[in-house]
Amino acid sequence: MVQFEPSVLVVDDDPLIREELESFFAAQPFRVESVSSVSDALRRLGERRFELAIVDVRLAGGDGIALTREIRERWPVDVIVITGYGSIQNAVEAMKQGAVDYLTKPFEPEELLLATQKALERRRLLDEIEYLRRELTDRYAFANMVTRNPVMREVFATIEMLAQNDVTVLVCGESGTGKELVARAIHYQGKRRTGRFVAINCAAVPEGLLESELFGYERGAFTGAVQERVGKIELANGGTLFLDEVESISLPMQAKLLRVLEERTIERLGGNQRTAVDMRVVAATNRDLSLAVREGNVREDFYYRINVVPIHLPPLRERPEDISLLVGEFLRNNAMARAKGINRLTERALNQLAGYGWPGNIRELQNVLERAVLRAKGETIREVDVPKDGVPSADGDAAQYRLPLREFLKSAEREYLARLLEYHQGGIARCARHAAVDQATLHRKIKAHGLRAGDFRQNGRSSHGMKG
Repeated sequence: MVQFEPSVLVVDDDPLIREELESFFAAQPFRVESVSSVSDALRRLGERRFELAIVDVRLAGGDGIALTREIRERWPVDVIVITGYGSIQNAVEAMKQGAVDYLTKPFEPEELLLATQKALERRRLLDEIEYLRRELTDRYAFANMVTRNPVMREVFATIEMLAQNDVTVLVCGESGTGKELVARAIHYQGKRRTGRFVAINCAAVPEGLLESELFGYERGAFTGAVQERVGKIELANGGTLFLDEVESISLPMQAKLLRVLEERTIERLGGNQRTAVDMRVVAATNRDLSLAVREGNVREDFYYRINVVPIHLPPLRERPEDISLLVGEFLRNNAMARAKGINRLTERALNQLAGYGWPGNIRELQNVLERAVLRAKGETIREVDVPKDGVPSADGDAAQYRLPLREFLKSAEREYLARLLEYHQGGIARCARHAAVDQATLHRKIKAHGLRAGDFRQNGRSSHGMKG
């Protein structure tokens, strides 16, 4: 039995039938209304939401089968058709017009209840599938790739453009920059989003096994092949095949993949039958493939076949303005952070993040934040464990000069205020004297930058050596 109270609309011109059905559904309990005509049914359906309609075939001044067709065209409402004049022809026509079931009067209450439950369960499953589909589309649109960086905004524009076609894409970027996230965004924003997204890390599969992983095999193709297996390429039929670390594929395997990309057919190992595959291909690499071509590690024809539309992802050190956005996105989506109620970092912690070069890019940032969430007490992260031997912070400082002047000045003012508050342990009066401004001005600027003096009152004096 369903756990909510669905709304049912009964459409029948017989008042006794309407009364019986109202009593029947109200006892389940369902929310039920009844009308006697096509016009009243259409009016009520336009006024409120119903999950199910029970429609009589013969209505005064109307046709129940025609009404079924109009309901299915205009609203997400399932229809069960009932009639006292049962015939195979009527049943077939009702189902052709979208009815989910067909009952002949007189019917047993259990028969109607079973048909109702089946229809509602079907609707629940369809709604759930649509919800999950929307969630996946939203998740991999741009929600997990937040940015203020102009280069990343161009990446977003390219993803939107690619949604309407099936060209092969090569995503380039350092390890941890989010290449698979981009590949998934391309898939779930495109017309293949209802198909599978099939990913394979080509470097993680031993060279001797990569062919069977990609192409699949027939039973008896080799020792140990006790049953047939579908390969990744065939699984991606109708969807997207993501080839991560594509530069690690051997030259002979590149030749075999090139044939698949050109002919869109495959042949399983040990088989002699070619199977057509309709898929989009997205490849990713953290190397300069043009250099790999010159070095003889990548076939030139294979390179040009996968490099139809290149997308270059900048490393995190070149987009320092995005760190605070990525932190916020991480805290909103991390299960442990939500469970502990953690929703912000102190300015000291943000400064620690901003001063690091992030050789591991976004993946390394996520790892640092996960450790910080694990150790945090209360709703605020006060300290982050940034490696001491990472890329020098000078890289991060150099990246700041790529910002527009207005953003650089805003960032510099915020840094100044944060260090001032840290040195004076959140004391507004002392900070105001130090900065040679009145307290009202200082309060206004602190608030404008999202700072809170209270976050600095337990941190002690800064090691930056600020002198008053």
